[in-house]
Amino acid sequence: MMTNDSRPATRWPRTIGQLMAALAIYLTILLAINLLITGRAHGQATSMELTAPSRSTLASGRWSARLGAGALVAPVYPGAKSFVITPAPLPDISYRAGLPLLDTIYLNGRDGLGIVMWRGGPLSFGGAVGYSVGRWQNWSSRLNGMGDINPAVRASLFLRANFLNGVGLSLQGDRAFGNQNGTTVTMEATYRHRFTHQSTVIGLVGATWADSNNMQKWFGVDPLQASNTNYPVYQPGAGMRSISGSLSGVYALSNSWTVNATLGVSQLLGNAAASPIIETPTQPFGLLGLSYKF
Repeated sequence: MMTNDSRPATRWPRTIGQLMAALAIYLTILLAINLLITGRAHGQATSMELTAPSRSTLASGRWSARLGAGALVAPVYPGAKSFVITPAPLPDISYRAGLPLLDTIYLNGRDGLGIVMWRGGPLSFGGAVGYSVGRWQNWSSRLNGMGDINPAVRASLFLRANFLNGVGLSLQGDRAFGNQNGTTVTMEATYRHRFTHQSTVIGLVGATWADSNNMQKWFGVDPLQASNTNYPVYQPGAGMRSISGSLSGVYALSNSWTVNATLGVSQLLGNAAASPIIETPTQPFGLLGLSYKF
C-alpha cells in the first residue's frame, strides 16, 4: 500500500541500478529468513488478501518504488485452528509507460508481476503472473495422508474501478496451473479515507468463487486420500469458497518511511466449510509492516 505525498515521482533512469540491487538483496534476505524460520511457504498465510489494489496513477514516463518487510500471522492452512507467524516481503514498484495496451508495468506482493493494459477514467484492465503457494501434509496432523499440494504459477486478469470519493471495485480471475489446476473469481469493494496528511484507513470486503478443480484440490478427499486417512470420500463442487473483510491503516513516518497494519477475517463457505479437513471455517489474519519509498 502506498500513501500520496508531495514528492515528485522519480525519473526511470535515475537510480534504476541501485533500486534493482536493493530489490535483489532484500528479496534474497527475506526468502532466506523465511526458509530458516519456517522451512516452507505457508499457503494460507501468503494467499490472504492483505491489501487493496494500489490507487496511485503516475504520469507517463515516471516510476515509483517502495520496498518493505513485515510480519504476517495467519492460519497454517485454509481451515486450520493453529497460526503461524512468517516474514512477508512488501514490494510495490510501478512504471507508467503510457503506451497502447501497455499503460503501466508493476510488481507487488498481491498480484506478482503485472501490467495495466488499458486505463480510461476510473476504470483499468490488466493481467498479472504470480506465485500460488502450496500446502504440505506435514504442516498439521489433520493433513497426514492427504498428500502435498505443490506450488504453481498463477495467471490473473482483472477489471478495477477507482472513484474520486475513495470507493474502489475489483473483479479478478485467477488461474493456477500445474498440480493445482484451478480457477477462482474474486469480487472486492474498498473504501479509503485519509484522516490526516500522514494517516489513511482502508476497508475491504470481498467474496471468492472457486471452480470444482480448486475446491477438490484444497477441500476434497479422493479415494486414495480416504484410504490413507480416516476421512470419507468428499467431492465438493464449484461454488462460493469464502467471504472476507479487513481494515488497514497506513501511517507516514516521513516522506520515505511508512508503517502499515492490517487486521481481517476470512470465512469459508458452503462445500469448503463442510470439508472434513476443516477445523474451523473462521480464519483471522493480520500484518504489520514497514516500507521505504525511493
